[in-house]
Amino acid sequence: MIGMGKYRSIGLLCLTCVLVLTGCALHRNTAGGRELSDGERKKFEYFYLEAERQKALGYDDAAFDLMSRAVEIDTTSAAARFFLAPYYLRLGAYEQARDGLRYAAERYPDNYWYNVVYANFSQQSGQHDEAIRIWSRLLEQNPDKSEINSALAEAYTAKGDLKSAVACYDSLELSMGMMAPITIEKLKLYGYMGDKEAMVNEAEKLQRTFPQNTDYMRLLGDIYLEAGRDSSALAMYDRALTLEPENGYVYLSKAGYYEKKGDSIAYNNEIRNALINRYIDVNTKLGIFSSYIVDLMKKKKELNRVDSLFTEMLEQYPQEEPVHRLFGMYLSSRKEFARAEEQYAIATDLAPSNPENWLRLTSLYLYQEKYADVIRVGKRAIQYVPDQKDIYMYVAVASAQTQSYAEALEMLETGLTYVDESDNGTKSFFYGQMGDVYHSSGDREKAYAMYDQALLYNASNVPVLNNYSYFLATEGRDLDKAERMSAQTVKAEPDNATYLDTYAWIFFKKGDYSLARLYMKNALDKSEEPSAELYEHYGDILFMLGEVDEAVEYWQKALDLGSESAEILKQKIEQKKYIEK
Repeated sequence: MIGMGKYRSIGLLCLTCVLVLTGCALHRNTAGGRELSDGERKKFEYFYLEAERQKALGYDDAAFDLMSRAVEIDTTSAAARFFLAPYYLRLGAYEQARDGLRYAAERYPDNYWYNVVYANFSQQSGQHDEAIRIWSRLLEQNPDKSEINSALAEAYTAKGDLKSAVACYDSLELSMGMMAPITIEKLKLYGYMGDKEAMVNEAEKLQRTFPQNTDYMRLLGDIYLEAGRDSSALAMYDRALTLEPENGYVYLSKAGYYEKKGDSIAYNNEIRNALINRYIDVNTKLGIFSSYIVDLMKKKKELNRVDSLFTEMLEQYPQEEPVHRLFGMYLSSRKEFARAEEQYAIATDLAPSNPENWLRLTSLYLYQEKYADVIRVGKRAIQYVPDQKDIYMYVAVASAQTQSYAEALEMLETGLTYVDESDNGTKSFFYGQMGDVYHSSGDREKAYAMYDQALLYNASNVPVLNNYSYFLATEGRDLDKAERMSAQTVKAEPDNATYLDTYAWIFFKKGDYSLARLYMKNALDKSEEPSAELYEHYGDILFMLGEVDEAVEYWQKALDLGSESAEILKQKIEQKKYIEK
C-alpha cells in the first residue's frame, strides 16, 4: 500500500493525467504477446475501472493497488501504465514513472496528451534531447498549436541550442504574427548569445509593427542604449514622451541614459520626474527610489536631494506605510534617529500587523539605550504581533538594564515559546540571556543552570562560554572548567579583546601570572580603546609579577578612564599593592 504521507505534488503531470484518464477508452491489448482470454479481459476491465472509480473518490492507495493488479494481467496496457506513472513519481520511483509514460507515448504516438505529458516529464527531468524529439513529433502532427512551438523553444533553450530556439520563435511569429511576448523571448536569447545587432533588429521590427506604442519605443531605446547607440536611444525616448508625456517609465529610461553620460543633474531630474509621475505604481517607485538612494549613498554626494524627494513622495502617499518605512530606514542610515523614530512610529500606526516596523523601531530605541521607550513600544507591539520572539528579547534586555529582572525573565520565557522547536541556536541564545539576567539579579546558581541549558542546545555559544567562564573566575570557582570554556572562545575569536581578557583573568586566578600577562597584553594590543577593566587587570597581573611601579601606572590609567571600582583603585595606588575586590 502507498502511504499517503509519501505523496508529492507533481504539477502539470498530475493535471494532465486527469485529462487523459477521464476521456480514455480501454484499448484492446494482449497479455505477454497473446490475446487476453475472456476471463482475463473481464478481470482487467474490472480492476481498471474500479481503480479509476477509487481515484475519483480520492482513495489513492486503493486506486494504485487496483491498477497495479490490472497491469499484472495486461502489461501492454498503455492506459494502465500511464495511470500508474504519477504514483511512481510521488514514491520517487522515477524510472518506473518514465517507463510508463514513454511506453504510452511510443505505443500511441498520435495520442496528443500521452505525448505532451511525456515531453514535459522529459524536459523537467533534464532529458532535453528526448523532450525535443517528442515536441518535434507533436509539432508535425499539430502545426496549428502554438504552445508546442513555444515548448520546443524552451527545450532547445534548456539544452543550450539557442539558434534552434530562435528558429522556433520565428516559426511561431510566422503563424501568430508579431507579438511582444515572442519578441521578448527572442531578445533574451539574442542577449545570451551576445548578438546586440540582432536585438536591435528585433526591437525595431516590433516598434515598426506597432508605431504608436510608447512601451515598445522605450524598449527599443533601452536596447539602443545597451548596444551603444546612445543618440538613437535618446531620440526614441523623446519620441515616446511626445506621444505620451505622462509615461513615467520613459523618464526612468532617460535617467539611465543620463547616468551613462555622467550628467548627474539631468539624471536626478529624470528620477524626480519618474517618482512624481502618477501613472507609476507606488511599489515600482519605491524600487526606483531605493536603488537611487543606495547609488547616492555609495557616491556620498547630493544626499540633500533625498529629503526633498521624500517630502514629495509623502505628499503623494501620506497613508502608504512602505514610504514611511523606507524614509525611516534612510534616516537611520544617516543616524538621524529622532526623525527615523517618527517615520517608524507612523508606519506602525498605518500597518500595526507588520512586524518589520515594530522590530526596527524597538531596535532603534535599544541602540540608543532608550530603555523606557523600548519597553513602552515593545509591549504595544506584542499586542499586534505576539509571535515575534525578537521583540520579547529587546524588551527583556531593556528591562534588565533598568533592573526590572522579573519582567526581563518573564519576557524571555514568553519569547522562548515562539522559538521553533528545531531552532537550537535561538533557544541557546534565550537561555544565555536568562543566565545573564539571573546573574545580574544576584542568583548565581540559577544563572549557571541557565548557562548549562544554553550550552546543551549549542555547545559553541561563544558569548555564553565567555560569561560563564568569567563569572566562575571572579568567584574563584571551577577554574579548570572555566579555562576549558574560555579556551573555546579564544580559539573561535582570537582577536576578541574581551575573550582574551577573560582567558587571562582565569590564569590570574589560578596563579599562572606569566600566562595571564601574555594573554592580557594580547588583549590590550587587540583593543583599539582599552577599557578601565583591562588596564586594572593588567596592573593586577604586573603587581603579582613584582613589577609594582608598572602596576601602579596601569591602575592610574584605569582610574583616569572612570573605573567603576574607583575607590579600590585609589587604595591600590596609594598603598602600591593588590587589593582583592
